[in-house]
Amino acid sequence: MPSPGRLASVLLRRRVLVRTRFDLLRAEVRRRIRPKTAYTLHYGPGHVFLSHADYAIDWESFKWVVADDAYPTDYDSAVVLDIGAHKGYYGAHALARGARTVISFEPEKANLELLEAAAAAYRSRSADWQIRRSAVGAERGEAVLRVMEGSWAHSLHPPDTWAQYEVGTQPVPIEAMIDILEETAPLRNESSRLIVKVNTEGEECGIVLGTPPEAWGGVSELFVEMHEWAPCTAAELAAHLEPVGFRELPTEMAAVLRLRREEAPRSDPRTAPT
Repeated sequence: MPSPGRLASVLLRRRVLVRTRFDLLRAEVRRRIRPKTAYTLHYGPGHVFLSHADYAIDWESFKWVVADDAYPTDYDSAVVLDIGAHKGYYGAHALARGARTVISFEPEKANLELLEAAAAAYRSRSADWQIRRSAVGAERGEAVLRVMEGSWAHSLHPPDTWAQYEVGTQPVPIEAMIDILEETAPLRNESSRLIVKVNTEGEECGIVLGTPPEAWGGVSELFVEMHEWAPCTAAELAAHLEPVGFRELPTEMAAVLRLRREEAPRSDPRTAPT
């Protein structure tokens, strides 16, 4: 659970909307007095949820995306692919920052339930948020998702040391990254950037390295969260995409690899007025 100091640090962040701060405080009080299955956080034109069962994890995940600004860029009119969507905090953040379309991929059933509820709330306000119950990899197929106690640790290939935390399995479809990039081509135009976020618990190497560099040519910016057990390095991913113009940008988050194509727009919310 967030300590009083950590909670206060988020409530004082100006980049967190006032209504969202109020909802975070209300959720913290409510879970102690009269717990609910999930707590609503209004954010942008809709709302997302923190589950009671995974409250600490969901709170940290929301903080990572919204308060810590782990994926900073210009989302205005962008098409966004959210690979490994969890409960939708990144998708909601992109839409709140002006994205035109978000397509989220999440294979795990419990996460998916609250993700779909969040997307429905945004769609009721005319936002274009599409949900796909699938994992993503280099090739299309099926796999077994290893479900862990913590909602952010479900993985197709978890480290052996995680066996003690496994609570079940789920069969899941896998979509090929190359097919997804080809499918989104008609959604893009000269004024809309394609932004891809990958956070897939160690599958990032297969997704990026298993997809030919030229297939990434329509992507303006790519965020990849690197995991210690992944069988590749951030440098290898960057080298793989260098032939189509991607260059690494500095980031405050050590675990996040940020790549942008040289010809992509340069605006960035860190320097833009708020």
